[in-house]
Amino acid sequence: MQVGNGPDLDGAPWWWDAVCYQVDVGAFADVDGDGIGDLEGLRARLGYVELLGVDVIVLAGIAAQDPNTPELAGLLGEARDAGLRVLLSIDVDPARTDPGPLLRPWLDAGLDGFHLAPRNDPGDAVAAVLADYPDRIVIGSGTGNWHLLFGLDLAIAGFAAGPVQNAIDSVLAADAPRPAWAMASRDTSRIRDHAQLTPVRAMALVQLALPGAVCLRHGEELGLPGTERIRMPWEGDRAPFGFSTAPGDWPSIPDEWVEFTVEAQLEDPESTLSLYRHALEIRNTHPAFTGEGVEWFGAPEDCFAFRRVGSSLICALNTSAEPVPLPPGEVLLSSRPLDEGALPPGTAAWLA
Repeated sequence: MQVGNGPDLDGAPWWWDAVCYQVDVGAFADVDGDGIGDLEGLRARLGYVELLGVDVIVLAGIAAQDPNTPELAGLLGEARDAGLRVLLSIDVDPARTDPGPLLRPWLDAGLDGFHLAPRNDPGDAVAAVLADYPDRIVIGSGTGNWHLLFGLDLAIAGFAAGPVQNAIDSVLAADAPRPAWAMASRDTSRIRDHAQLTPVRAMALVQLALPGAVCLRHGEELGLPGTERIRMPWEGDRAPFGFSTAPGDWPSIPDEWVEFTVEAQLEDPESTLSLYRHALEIRNTHPAFTGEGVEWFGAPEDCFAFRRVGSSLICALNTSAEPVPLPPGEVLLSSRPLDEGALPPGTAAWLA
């Protein structure tokens, strides 16, 4: 069964399959030592964002700031040099008749568009503003005149092959803007050991295999929970793990995150960060990652396998309690080591 259709991808716009990385600026990196992350902190860590392999940075938590600052100008300049687009997460009241005074200063400052929240439809007012700024976009949810439709359908479906397949079918069959798949709302308020990351890692491969854009939230690539504002753990053996030089006990940062820092994961080929980096590299470079819609194969109970229509990419997921045979093809990546050629429980794999 095939679900979803789309245009010929020759000449597709830059946002068509973009991987967006939302940075809660106040929780990402603190340069001035006041305990609150800042734009200069993000700028200092921009090399990490580039290394991760995303396409777009979404700035969250700065909409009340002045867009005409040297800090933002410097960040935008370095982001462009790194080939990164930059969006702003911002509230737009759906009852507002003229969002121009709110949006135009950011567009004039050089931002590439917005992730709107609350994400209800403010009519065509936002589209009218963007009409004066070519190549700028809006990510929204619900009903709206968006370029990309932000959706947590995969997160809501949980970790069960049937509901996940139904969620994918529903999104791709809808008469709606192109999907921007997100998994940022997880019920794992605290990750305390690597075994808990089995479904997180598997669903990351499902998310990144689908046609459409992807929205990640900072810390997600480390396997950290996405339901709360998380201070990014960078390095070291004690809180705040390089986030800030400000003194304090930092009770909101668990001591066990020492194993989940960027430093601890970067050189570990089995880490969640390495999985994300490898997956994003394959997604960006492998010729199999084309095609619109998905075609489902027969699969054992509590499992599924789909192929991107028009390509050779296959994604298989096993949410059962037993290993299952892999579909035929060359294994590109798996979320956990394979079991003598079989797909273990709680594992996803890409094949071509």
